[in-house]
Amino acid sequence: MALPTATAAVLHFALADPAGFYRSVVAFPLGLTDSAPPAASPLPGLLLSTYVPGGRVTALALLAVSALLIAVSLMVRPPVTACAAAVRLAFGLGLATALMPSTRFGYLVHPLTLGALAYRTRQRGSTTATPAPSLLPGRRSPYDARCRPSHVERSARP
Repeated sequence: MALPTATAAVLHFALADPAGFYRSVVAFPLGLTDSAPPAASPLPGLLLSTYVPGGRVTALALLAVSALLIAVSLMVRPPVTACAAAVRLAFGLGLATALMPSTRFGYLVHPLTLGALAYRTRQRGSTTATPAPSLLPGRRSPYDARCRPSHVERSARP
């Protein structure tokens, strides 16, 4: 459901100006343009690409490896609650923001917002998503345990 929604939201802009879309969405965050970020932040990806010889390639490799590991974790142990999904998304976006060669400190607001959503969902004890069937029966994500309401008795937990 998320992929069709994201595609519908982005497709119009990608078709209206494909070159501009590529420059803004792909090339700039990956540090593939000549322009420097106006509000450059001392995050690891930017520091690597600026001060280490071959650092841009290293930062992009670390970014690709972290994206691959997040994708594998989602396939092996998919989140079964909205809270678990928010935790995993916050972690993935935090890694991406930190490792992009050209980024702004303000981009960290997105993973922090998702983390706050997970925290509030856990405190309230509600989920907004229907549990998805696990790809590997009997295996739960460690994020699911962290997202159970703290006031629920241990014996009542599934």
